[in-house]
Amino acid sequence: MTTINCVLLAGGLPQPGEPMYEMTQGKSKALLDMNGRTMLERVVDALQDSHSIGEIVVVGLGSDLGMTFHQPVYHTTDHGSLLKNALGGIAKMRELHPETNLVLICSADIPTITPQIVDEFIERCAPYDKGMVYNFVDKATLEARFPHSNRTYVKLKDALIAGGDMTLIQADLSDTNRDIWEALTNARKHAWQLARVVGFGFLVKFLLRRLSLKDIEHAAFRITGRPCQILLNPHAEIAMDADKPEQVLLLRADIERREKMGGK
Repeated sequence: MTTINCVLLAGGLPQPGEPMYEMTQGKSKALLDMNGRTMLERVVDALQDSHSIGEIVVVGLGSDLGMTFHQPVYHTTDHGSLLKNALGGIAKMRELHPETNLVLICSADIPTITPQIVDEFIERCAPYDKGMVYNFVDKATLEARFPHSNRTYVKLKDALIAGGDMTLIQADLSDTNRDIWEALTNARKHAWQLARVVGFGFLVKFLLRRLSLKDIEHAAFRITGRPCQILLNPHAEIAMDADKPEQVLLLRADIERREKMGGK
């Protein structure tokens, strides 16, 4: 099986007044306890116990902070934004492994993923010739596994979907598309700025709920200059992140229940 190195995003600190602040007391939510291990430790466990992940760079903490992992991980500090953390993690991984170009970008707040889920996603990305492979999970799949999860869904022509938290990317895209990534990040809350980047037709289709997964792939190709792929992932865990206190409680209960049943 192909071995892929991983950039694990654990940055960002909840601020006073934000929903997660009281639960985290302003610390990274990746440090929240999940039935005896932190959220970050559980994600790293799944990655390191898989057959497809090599080195891991954790972005956002700067050190292990007393956590334990099956194998050592590398660290880099928070760079100030989601985009900058991803780019900083990619830069660190390329410094460690300049000969490799494929990198898995993964969020640290999906603590119910399993090694099998990781391996299946990496296998589905073969033959590894796409500039980017991204996942969605549809609402029916997510709600069947995590009822009342309070996730936010986007209405497409094909389905109601939530974004998955793993993306396989060719790392050198960060060299040639830095200005585009910045524009997309800055424009995501401003429709007309976004239209300038992704195209007016794309935005109209989205607003009319006529956008398809193929439309997204075509827009990604226009932006990056490389073929990109969208996968509908059958595993809800890859999109069940902990953005709200009630989601943290739901995930804790799920982990506790599964461990009482012997991991089933």
